Amino acid sequence: MAELTVFTIDQDGVYVASAYVAAAASQEFPNDGRTFVHIKNTNAASRTCTFTTAGTYVGLAIADPVVTIGANTGEQMVGPFPKGIYNAADGNIDITWSATADVTIGVFKLP
Repeated sequence: MAELTVFTIDQDGVYVASAYVAAAASQEFPNDGRTFVHIKNTNAASRTCTFTTAGTYVGLAIADPVVTIGANTGEQMVGPFPKGIYNAADGNIDITWSATADVTIGVFKLP
């Protein structure tokens, strides 16, 4: 599974163009509870991104949320992610895609 780099937003609010990478079949990123993602889709078809939940509630699994990113110039910002719900044992959040062509993702956290 490919690990994504998390970029910290500083007081200057500097835009980091290199923060965006191509989506891959399965990816992960470290989560501290102050992390969010920005997803862009330039494909003619919409895409979905599934965020795996590791947490449970009274012994029951929490459903994995699926986010739809619209076609052509669709964008979604998702997060922050509560650690007790989303973090796997390694402290990462696992994500998968319906398709990855023309999709980019950037992972950011608040200072």
